Amino acid sequence: MTLIICAIKAEVKPFLKVLENGRGEKCAAGMVYIGTVKDAPVIVVRCGVGLKRAVTVTQMILENYPIKRVIFSGVAGGADRILKIGDTVVSDEILFHETDVNLLNNIGVSDNCSYKAGDKMLSQIKEAVDNNQLNHKVYFGRITSGNKFVTGKNFKVIFDKFRPLCLDMETAAVAHVCSKKNIPFIAVRSISDTVEKSGLLTFFKNVTLASENSFSVANVLLSME
Repeated sequence: MTLIICAIKAEVKPFLKVLENGRGEKCAAGMVYIGTVKDAPVIVVRCGVGLKRAVTVTQMILENYPIKRVIFSGVAGGADRILKIGDTVVSDEILFHETDVNLLNNIGVSDNCSYKAGDKMLSQIKEAVDNNQLNHKVYFGRITSGNKFVTGKNFKVIFDKFRPLCLDMETAAVAHVCSKKNIPFIAVRSISDTVEKSGLLTFFKNVTLASENSFSVANVLLSME
């Protein structure tokens, strides 16, 4: 069974549109949607925004359902200037850019944690890109996560230190939990805002497009185990 995690409703919505035989279950993690996509059993859950929520929800789901792999699908801020609104980044490496040591300690993270994407899922998406199965640009590279929405000059500060393609508020937290349980994980993040076009207004303007694009890439994996 594949677990699909999203942070917000806009990111969840495309998956619920294609979920077959779906049913909702309430649990400590919130509402969990269970069904099939392309005949593959899936669970779709919204974890909420931020590192701590991402850790808590991921742990709860992995402890209560027979999950074999985890996909995070959602939006992100583009840190590398090569990225345009709507482009998608697929993680090959994941780091924390968060500087609050107490927060990191509270979720069990030590310094310099680095996480690799699941090799099989990474190869499957690369094959889809090579076969022109997707209608927008897809990049592969580093994603970093912190607990604050990043705008303006802070993009450059994080980029200069960590060199991520994009950054968000949940991916590294989910990767951390999955690594502890030896469950393959990959993140698919489409760009809602960039260095040149940042801020909450830009985010809200582009969140639907970005959510649909990340879904289209993640959806490639759902017929493949």
